Amino acid sequence: MAELEATVELQRAVWGMREVEVSSPHTLRAIVHSGGAVMGALAGGRLVGFCFGFAAPRAGELWLWSHMAAVHPDFQGRGLGFRLKQAQRKWALKQGFRWMAWTFDPMQAGNANFNFNRLGVTARTYSADHYGEMQDGLNAGLASDRLEAQWDLKAPRVVELAQGRLRGAGPGLAEARPLVWVDAAGALQSDAGTVFDQARVAIEIPVDIAALKQRDIERAKTWQLLVRQAMTTLFAANYAVTGFQRSAGKAWYIVTRES
Repeated sequence: MAELEATVELQRAVWGMREVEVSSPHTLRAIVHSGGAVMGALAGGRLVGFCFGFAAPRAGELWLWSHMAAVHPDFQGRGLGFRLKQAQRKWALKQGFRWMAWTFDPMQAGNANFNFNRLGVTARTYSADHYGEMQDGLNAGLASDRLEAQWDLKAPRVVELAQGRLRGAGPGLAEARPLVWVDAAGALQSDAGTVFDQARVAIEIPVDIAALKQRDIERAKTWQLLVRQAMTTLFAANYAVTGFQRSAGKAWYIVTRES
């Protein structure tokens, strides 16, 4: 319990959460007791990162649902997040899981880059205002929209990324038609209402959503709505987010039509 209680301070440091928003150590204890997993990263005996997951029925089988993963701000950028997710993946495979899933804010470019380019996820589900209004330091100001990352734990690309034999982006940006973008004059543009006939499209998001919220919250809200409209329409038309790229000071999701 002492180890689980240490996650409270870590959650507050990462998200700036209120008491009511923190995942309780009692809940984490129940997850471990019932067959889920809570994993931590220690530095000098101090908890500096953790993640937890539990079984969830999906498409006729059990997936591991990874609800929360965090690294203390003082220890970010050192590969701890990657090591935690790979430890979680190794545990999941040992338990017989083939898939893992979690949600993340689609406007956060750093998370998108990590999920698609370091882990090799795909996404086929968009949830508008998933948690309702949130007041923590990372989420306040925008609706809590979430994109669901789906991680095929045995996919060749996922295995190569895990083994360090592959780095970088997946599908290319050059062949993708822009669907949401910022034009040369700095105005937000969208063709999300058109009929889709492209094999691959691209959706631009802010490079730094936190800075944009501070500078121009109304533009951030408008941009989020354009991304929401584009992704929900694309998913209904049998597309999936298959990659993420940063290019020329811009950040883009790559969305591919599935057969």
